[in-house]
Amino acid sequence: MAMTLRLDEEHDRLLAALAAKFGRSKTEVVEIALDELAARADKSARTRAAFERVRARDADLLDRLAR
Repeated sequence: MAMTLRLDEEHDRLLAALAAKFGRSKTEVVEIALDELAARADKSARTRAAFERVRARDADLLDRLAR
C-alpha cells in the first residue's frame, strides 16, 4: 500500500542526507527508521513487563531494603 509522506523542508533535507549517506532511497530510510523504532518500543515494553514481574515477586524484599 502506498502512502504520501509530508515533511517540512528541514526533515526532507535530513531524510535526503541520510539516504545519500547510506546509499539508500528515502523510502528505504523511512522503512529502516520505522523498523528500528518498533523494535525499540517492543524492547521497552518487554523491559517494563520484566521489571513489573520482579517488582511483584520481590515486593516484600524491596520494601525491607527501602527502610
